[in-house]
Amino acid sequence: MIKQAFFKGKNKKRRYFEGWYFKCISADRKHVIAIIPGMAIDPQGERHAFIQVIDAVSGKTWYHHFAYTAFRAFSDRFDVEIENNAFNGEGLSLNINSGEGCLSGRLTFHNSHPFPSGRKSPGIMGPFDWLPFMECYHAIIHLYHEIKGEIELDGELLDFNGGVGYIEKDYGRSFPKTYLWLQASHFEGKNASFVFSRARIPFLGWEFPGFFAYFTDFETITVRFASYNFSQLVEWEVDKEKGTCLGKIEGPDGILSFKARMVGGGRLRAPVDGLMDREIIESITADVSVRLTDKQGKLLFDSNSSEAGMEICL
Repeated sequence: MIKQAFFKGKNKKRRYFEGWYFKCISADRKHVIAIIPGMAIDPQGERHAFIQVIDAVSGKTWYHHFAYTAFRAFSDRFDVEIENNAFNGEGLSLNINSGEGCLSGRLTFHNSHPFPSGRKSPGIMGPFDWLPFMECYHAIIHLYHEIKGEIELDGELLDFNGGVGYIEKDYGRSFPKTYLWLQASHFEGKNASFVFSRARIPFLGWEFPGFFAYFTDFETITVRFASYNFSQLVEWEVDKEKGTCLGKIEGPDGILSFKARMVGGGRLRAPVDGLMDREIIESITADVSVRLTDKQGKLLFDSNSSEAGMEICL
């Protein structure tokens, strides 16, 4: 298990957040939800825990607020508890009944594909993972896993047996002021995983643009494109009003082109100096197409996903 999944905030006193993102897609693609447990400490040192939920079908979102005393997480393993709710790499269990709504059930994860990590293969941020004082750190925990179980959401039973999921994590002080994020793990005709992000990154009083992209088909193809491995984003276009973007990246592993379009979306809370008071719009039913060739132009992959995650914050 990637160590970035472990709790990092044990000794933090102020201006800090940590959140784990669980995306769940049913086998028939009728149900797509994201569940985000986490904690936050504001500039005055006030702490609380939360569980955010977004339902792709309705676009409805929930922010379940908990006292920090209900939060428990570990720095030596991936294990998070908030009141009667538990989250880890093997699954999650939910038992929420509040004024915000009701959420209950258990999902277990199988055939998991963790993000490869080690001394020679750092997390998705590469060497930036080791730099102190970064505003936000990003980690991919599971690129893909299969799901068993059901969840009841405000009286509706959601069957996730045979579905697939994804886990990532963010921690630090604040989300970047401007960024774009894409994630897809349910492609037509074949299971694969694609992640892309581009952001303006503040660091020690200056700012620089950074990006990463990662793609794998879990069999023969695994490629990484990023600012830190000398890849180049040679084409880039974003239209926030239309909710679209396209990009083309050239790097050591070939050429990757993608297009994406937001479909629907719900409002989520995001951190600014540990305050969870920024609103962002996230779609988890975005359309994404990915085309990958090697450096000689040989086609390696070309497919679409209609259950992708997407955020445009410009």
